[in-house]
Amino acid sequence: MTKIRKKGTNWVWRLVITVEIILAVWLILETGLRVYVEMPLKTDFYSSIPRELVRQRQVEIGVRTTQGPGWVHLGWIADPDRETYRVERQNGEFWQYVDKTQFGSFLLRENGGSYRVLAISNDTGKARLLGKVDARVQANSSPPVYKPVIAGPWQLLFQPHTSGNYINDHAIYRDASGDWRLVGITSKTDGDYNQEKYFAVGTSKDLPPENSMQESTPVADFGDLAWAPHVISERGTYYMFWSPHRLERMTSADGKTWGDRQTVMSAPYHKFFRDAMIFKTVGGQWLLYSTARGLFFSQVDRYQSFNLKEWQYTGTALSTGWGSERNSPFASTESPFVMEYKGRYYLSVTYNNDTFFWNGILLPFKIWLDRDSYNDTLIFSSDNPYDFGNYSGHGNAPTLISQLKAHAPEYVYVPEKDAWYITTSGWPWISSITSGEAAIAPLKWEAVP
Repeated sequence: MTKIRKKGTNWVWRLVITVEIILAVWLILETGLRVYVEMPLKTDFYSSIPRELVRQRQVEIGVRTTQGPGWVHLGWIADPDRETYRVERQNGEFWQYVDKTQFGSFLLRENGGSYRVLAISNDTGKARLLGKVDARVQANSSPPVYKPVIAGPWQLLFQPHTSGNYINDHAIYRDASGDWRLVGITSKTDGDYNQEKYFAVGTSKDLPPENSMQESTPVADFGDLAWAPHVISERGTYYMFWSPHRLERMTSADGKTWGDRQTVMSAPYHKFFRDAMIFKTVGGQWLLYSTARGLFFSQVDRYQSFNLKEWQYTGTALSTGWGSERNSPFASTESPFVMEYKGRYYLSVTYNNDTFFWNGILLPFKIWLDRDSYNDTLIFSSDNPYDFGNYSGHGNAPTLISQLKAHAPEYVYVPEKDAWYITTSGWPWISSITSGEAAIAPLKWEAVP
């Protein structure tokens, strides 16, 4: 009996040791990959405003407001290494404390009033007035909720043949002549992200085109990685932004010929910054949404600008937490896109790149274990463009309203047709919807009870 007992004890002991070794190796590999991919990436809150100019910008900008039914947003330039900020509301002859914050952004859930923001010195505790504003908004009546639905088959939109072999993340816009243009990631491979260093360009008179867009001269060929372009037009000037890990910008007078390249954000606040998308609010403010990762969980970061050149981090537009299915070492909340429809705001996120170290190791060998996840896009709804809540998995996501099968989609409204469209794209070796081309399909909005 003694011998049998010893044999049983040895077997259990060996199993425990084996499990401990496996867990130790897993932890070393997981930690090692995350440290390796993070080491070359720099971060800085100030992003693109020189620290010595922050006080000057505070005076120039003051406090700006944006508002909607039942909410008010206050925005200003922050200096978080030296100050914190106190938001107060006027109550008769007195100012009533509301809250404090580290960043230059504050969202209030109320119907307006008179507000002021005070900068409190971290060294002396002295208060300095940044600005006073009045915000009068309509009573809180939440706009109805809709969800986007793919309403027809995919059709060919554009595939390059000269400048590259495929289209991945892309932007669609109208140039000064009224023609539609697509600029998108490409390379002369079947999807080697290290070779993606310029954008293919397609053009057409109509959207969708009768056949496909015609290939034009590529842009943004500077020898560096060039991912996820985004184009906006403001007061007769076109702006093209792209990443990764820093924000680049070019300008154009017609949306065709580009120049004046500048690195407008060399060190974003969080690592794995990429896929920047710009959304204009009222009040002379632009919001930038980007892929990012915190200590472990993926998220969509939010930056603000008042001149399309200088940006500061102001918080997360979408956070994820325990229960979220994917939290890659290099972030899983990709290709954020924000749109407004009938008074509500919708954030689209392509949700891929699985969590653990082996996915990052297998990617260079073009091995993707969960093929369907490449085309998994989630849609979140909010009554404002600043906060889309928290995602902790499909069973714990109050703002999640739809799931679409598309990769890095753009959402395009064609006014003369009063019609919406959605696009998809991706690497040829993994995408199950396309084979290198960007495709387009009709989109409709369905009311959500």
